[in-house]
Amino acid sequence: MKTLLKTLTLVLLFSAIGASRAEAQTYLAGASLNGKWGFVDPKGGWVVQPKFDEVQNFSEGLACAKSGENWGFVGLTGEWVIQPVYKRAEDFSGGLARVIDRNAGKWIYIDKTGKQAFNQQFENCMNFSEGRAAARASSRWGYIDNTGKYVIPDTYEHAETFSDGMGRVAINGVYGFLNPAGEWALKTDLENIRDMKDGAAPAKGKKGWGFIDRTGKVIVPTINEHASNFSEGLGRCRNNGKWGYYDATGRLVVSFIYDNCRGFSDGLAAINMGKSWGFIDKTGKLVINPQFDKALDFTGGLAPVKQGKSWGYIDVTGKLVIPAQFTDALPFAKTE
Repeated sequence: MKTLLKTLTLVLLFSAIGASRAEAQTYLAGASLNGKWGFVDPKGGWVVQPKFDEVQNFSEGLACAKSGENWGFVGLTGEWVIQPVYKRAEDFSGGLARVIDRNAGKWIYIDKTGKQAFNQQFENCMNFSEGRAAARASSRWGYIDNTGKYVIPDTYEHAETFSDGMGRVAINGVYGFLNPAGEWALKTDLENIRDMKDGAAPAKGKKGWGFIDRTGKVIVPTINEHASNFSEGLGRCRNNGKWGYYDATGRLVVSFIYDNCRGFSDGLAAINMGKSWGFIDKTGKLVINPQFDKALDFTGGLAPVKQGKSWGYIDVTGKLVIPAQFTDALPFAKTE
């Protein structure tokens, strides 16, 4: 009986330790030191020691990592799960990742064991999203499913990743969106468009950029110098050299006062005034005063910022909770 209780105690103890470690590693960030990249946890500790030449953040449990001239994929302990044999590699999405095969020199898709998912090779292709991936085997683009079959024929001059249930395409000078069945969801007479996100898409008319909604209605006049995709319900525009933010109704929520800015993440956006970066909330209120040489997005309550030549991480109050010690740093990302 004592042996059984001891065994159960040890099982529960190790389970608790494992759960604690798993919870601690829900968010990791790529960071570099002395020319090598690894991954840190939200306390700034190295979960994977800096030993790679380049990395991308974790996605679906694996992270792209570069060793020498080749890319592969590593697991949460930094071990090679898929050996570095590829000329280029992109994140896993929908259980598949696109990589450039060194022998063929073309894009293929692999699964999480490193096995080629299907035989097709592509001149260019995109990550999977909403069950579809834009792909071009020759001169024209279409959309494939996860078996490599074209479910939307490759007849388009250009195609982009599905977002908000719509895939952006161009053909014969016409820009618009397809639905998942490959039917036109929206055709426009615009000169260019960007992806539909949060119910709005950047759109270029004869005089400049603005935004349209899912029906094609212009919600922000196409008179601005530039427009970027919506994030968390707000889209950024540049007018007369300054940036501001619109909501999906076309209301200017944040005036054109910033020299540069980024999209919203965790309810905050990095903004630039002069030589310094800070953060605003969705009402435009300045919540972290401009004081950093550079700033990236918040994820999991932390954001990378640059002070002088080094990067560290701040919390939502602007406090530097991971000291500026890294040569470079990526935003935190969920490991799964």
